[in-house]
Amino acid sequence: MDTNVLTPQVLVVGAGSAGVSAAVAAAESGADTLLVEATGHVGGTLAWQLLEHSAGFHDAAGNQVTGGVGQRIIALLQSYGGSPGHIPDDVAYTATRTPVNHAELAMAEAVLLHRAGVTLMLNTAVVGVSTVDSKVAEVRVETAGSGGTVIRPTIVVDCSGDAVVFALAGAAVQTDRPGRTQPVSLLLRLGGVDFGPLLDHARAHPEDFRAGSRIGRPDEDHVNLWGFGALLDAGHADGRLSWRRTELHLAGWPTRGEAVLNVTRTVSGYLILANQVLETVAWFRRYVPGGANAYLSAVGDRVGVRESRRILGLRTLTQDDVLSARRDETAIGMGAFPIDVHDADAPGLSHTDGLPAAYDIPFGTLAARDLTNLLAGGRCISTTHEANGSARITATCFTTGEAAGTAAALAALGGTDTHAVDVGKLQATLRSRGVIGAR
Repeated sequence: MDTNVLTPQVLVVGAGSAGVSAAVAAAESGADTLLVEATGHVGGTLAWQLLEHSAGFHDAAGNQVTGGVGQRIIALLQSYGGSPGHIPDDVAYTATRTPVNHAELAMAEAVLLHRAGVTLMLNTAVVGVSTVDSKVAEVRVETAGSGGTVIRPTIVVDCSGDAVVFALAGAAVQTDRPGRTQPVSLLLRLGGVDFGPLLDHARAHPEDFRAGSRIGRPDEDHVNLWGFGALLDAGHADGRLSWRRTELHLAGWPTRGEAVLNVTRTVSGYLILANQVLETVAWFRRYVPGGANAYLSAVGDRVGVRESRRILGLRTLTQDDVLSARRDETAIGMGAFPIDVHDADAPGLSHTDGLPAAYDIPFGTLAARDLTNLLAGGRCISTTHEANGSARITATCFTTGEAAGTAAALAALGGTDTHAVDVGKLQATLRSRGVIGAR
């Protein structure tokens, strides 16, 4: 007989943007909710891969499309002084961006989980899944230092990013781009940056930066730059950079002398990225004005994965859905970020397709096609490769996670399965929670 068995109504796997939102929503909806996370932190990629900022809260016209838990997290973080909130995007890629203090973001999310009454298990990896009669029956986890636990949930929400529960359960996944997913990166943070010369350089070379960019001032708290192609070419030509990039993204805090750089890229993993990080620091000191005294202050605690397994749901979000701003009567929220796809074989992006307006995200993109108590939230929802380039963004992950957690609670408390969720009731509940676009 099992001696360590847990029976939550809702099990959420993964404590990133989607998982935190799912767990908070499920618990606040009245379900006994357990959140398990393989690492020692909540916050996921946004917090611990040191993403330049959260993006996707507004459409191109400046209309807010992400509310609910995502907006509550930003508001709580603002109250602690860890974010200025939504500010104009200096590179004119989107209407706004949302800078965050990464460590304070993780702590704010933990506070919200505690307030909601979520049970949290950190350093806990899913190692096995068993199914019975088209349902997940057991999820087996291993917790560092404590051994194994069997979890027998009513409903499971997979927000692992990599669709771990789906894979271990043998559930169907998308097959449109096998082996051709986007490359991975490792973001780095520099200290000791002198933003006066750096911004003077950007102002003197507008051709080397994204058209429409606003070049900030060294006395500002936040600046955002997308470019540096000529300096990257020079570094590659002299052998200082072993890989070629046509641009990098720099998010800076001039008053603190800090900058996060998104420039590394590989399909080979961490060991290659580590070399690229060190090459980037040496290149920055040599080529970037104001960078002579820069030093590496932090790197992401995980490789940044843009795309891996994507589930096969009852519905699949397509490129045409995204580009045409398609409406859907089963919408559980909206997305609005451009289709942003990094090419695995080229030094730049293969897609930077702006959107005319926000698109609806159908409920069926969250629901497993072949299992009836399994949902997904975050970047592994049911999308095509191109649609994933928009839906993977953190603000949209907050939305899909909250919808999946709310649906899980409604199913668990109502004694139904995920295929029979009353979408109208789900939409009404999401609207009451401040989610935007749940029709």
